[in-house]
Amino acid sequence: MEELIDGGALNGKEKITELLNRRHKERELHIQAAKLERQKDAEGTEALQYFELSFEEKVKQIRNTLDGVAASDQKAQVFADCQNEIYDLQRYLSSSTFFLNEYRIKVCQNTINELGKLLDTLRNELLPKKKFGFKSKKIVKMISDKDAKDREDGGQTAEKTGASAENHIKWTFSERAGEIIELRPAAVNDQTITASKLKNCLVRIEGHPGSLQFAQLDNCVVVCGPTARSIFLDDCTGCKFVVACQQLRCHRSRDCDMYLNVTSRAIIEDCSGIRVAAYNYRYENIEEDFRQSGLDLSCNNWHTLDDFNWLSTDKPSPNWSLLEGEQTIADWDSYLQRFQQQHSLTSVNH
Repeated sequence: MEELIDGGALNGKEKITELLNRRHKERELHIQAAKLERQKDAEGTEALQYFELSFEEKVKQIRNTLDGVAASDQKAQVFADCQNEIYDLQRYLSSSTFFLNEYRIKVCQNTINELGKLLDTLRNELLPKKKFGFKSKKIVKMISDKDAKDREDGGQTAEKTGASAENHIKWTFSERAGEIIELRPAAVNDQTITASKLKNCLVRIEGHPGSLQFAQLDNCVVVCGPTARSIFLDDCTGCKFVVACQQLRCHRSRDCDMYLNVTSRAIIEDCSGIRVAAYNYRYENIEEDFRQSGLDLSCNNWHTLDDFNWLSTDKPSPNWSLLEGEQTIADWDSYLQRFQQQHSLTSVNH
């Protein structure tokens, strides 16, 4: 009898000891989990503080630069640099969205939008005739015989503004339809090429232009040698662009195919139906043009685009995609010949 009592007491002590040990382990695990959670919160807070300081500093630098642009002798270059800094700021925000809440993302995006509007306003005020170069009849020599008076006015204004404005924007094509526009290296090297309101046109550019700016192109094909700096596309529909550059930005465009060699990731905004493939245009002396342009052929981010309207990091943007192998154009000479015949294009002497 006594042995049974002693045995029962021992079993009771063991159960109590086991229960206490289990509770102790659970408490230790809870303390460890709480500690890890505090560390995670601290790291998140530190990342957020670093982002806010860096973001505010970058915004301050851009604002200070824009505040002093009126006194600069290189206004066009200052505006271009500020535009690139705003692009970089947008990419910085897009890459940081995983630890920012929705409200903070919205505040930062509004700040970036305000900087963009400020830049556009100042550029319109200080360089009113050079924005995109699409309607700059008084600054740019028009390559057209449609209006001799515009050309005369352009020459007079160019004398007033100086030779630098004329050299900055060398060509402008506007309101063309069903034409073949061909530019040779001697005319375009290191120049800014601009065009607007083209329909069913073929634009072929050989050489290494400084930058390209196209707007309101409809069912056009643009094939171009390496561009030393940037390419801007706006409000284009159903076009094909075969271009190489340091930086490309495309906005308000739809159903366009782009064959790219781009150093930094291309940017799209308010776009849909954009398809991309690697740059594959070839012509005589293109290797020398790449060397002269300064583009790094080993760095090509053609397959990765930044969509400013798509901040999600876990889902791909629905606004762009890669061209599949059978969809890509390999022989551009044959394609351009078919395009010319299909639309009965006429060659114009430029």
